[in-house]
This record gives sequence, C-alpha cells and structure tokens, in this order.
Amino acid sequence: MAGQVGGLSGSTTINITLTDVNDNPPKFPQKNYELYVVESAQVGKPVGKIKANDEDLGINADIKYSIINSEGANMFSISTDRDTREGIISLKKSLDYERKKTYTLHIEGTNTHVDPRFSYLGSFKDTATLKISVGDVDEPPVFSMDYYIMDVYENSPGGTEVGAVTARDPDSNNSPVR
Repeated sequence: MAGQVGGLSGSTTINITLTDVNDNPPKFPQKNYELYVVESAQVGKPVGKIKANDEDLGINADIKYSIINSEGANMFSISTDRDTREGIISLKKSLDYERKKTYTLHIEGTNTHVDPRFSYLGSFKDTATLKISVGDVDEPPVFSMDYYIMDVYENSPGGTEVGAVTARDPDSNNSPVR
C-alpha cells in the first residue's frame, strides 16, 4: 500500500488525564479579622473560625493552621476541620474581662503537602491577624473567705452582732454588695 492514501498509517485515541500539583499557597481573603467571645465561654470549646483558601485540589489544598505568637497561643488553640478546611479556634484557659479585654492572635495557614519542585514559587503559607474582644458577663459577688466561724452565746439578746463577712463584686463596675 505504499504511496496510497492512508497507506502505512494508523490512528488511535489517547486520553490524557491531568492531575493537580501543589503549586498554590493558601491565602487568607483578608489580613485582619475580629471575633467577640464572652468571658464565660467554656475552656476546650470552639469560639470561632477562620479560613484560608487554596486553589489546589484534594490533599494539595489541605491547610494546617497555627497560632504563631505566644500571647495568642497561651490562651487559644487552633485545629483544622478536615471537611471544611477551616481553622477552628478554641479556648485553652478561662477568660476574665476584668483582667484582659482583648487578645491578638497571629495565625498562619501552611500547605501540609509541599511539593519541592515548586519551591521556586516562594513560601507556601500566609498569615492573618485575629483580634479577639472579650465580652463582660455580670458575675456574682465573691466572699473574702471560703467559710466563717463565729461564736454566739445561747442567751444573747436578739439583735446582738455576731460577726461580719465581706464580699466584693469582681466586675469592673465594682457594684456595692449588700
């Protein structure tokens, strides 16, 4: 069939499947966030969320969140929700509005599966700042001692002063206690 149309030739179909490589860093949509948490929030429970976006797919879009400043890391922890890829912020210690009204957290989002072939693209992480405002809760008075022992004679007339107890209002407005 040499020299004829279609001679010494053939055809086939080739399927090319593209797979994602980790060539995009996580990016926070904004650099500054704010969160309000009441001082009665439970230790160990989530108090907020933050999310960075990653244009990669599958495991290449996985993000690990970290609190990179000591002020934030002492009071709060952050973990990654594997389904939503959000950073879940939880309380490590009890908050006290009267002691500290705001906290600043520097949060870093980092790719968990970095491909060394793309290191020339730069850093595969991003940072954002989260300012947490602590909300005041009206707290009950606090006695100066856990218990009091007072003696009174059995035949003391009514109205005899037996002793005194003291209590204070732990709130910032320091309301009178009666």
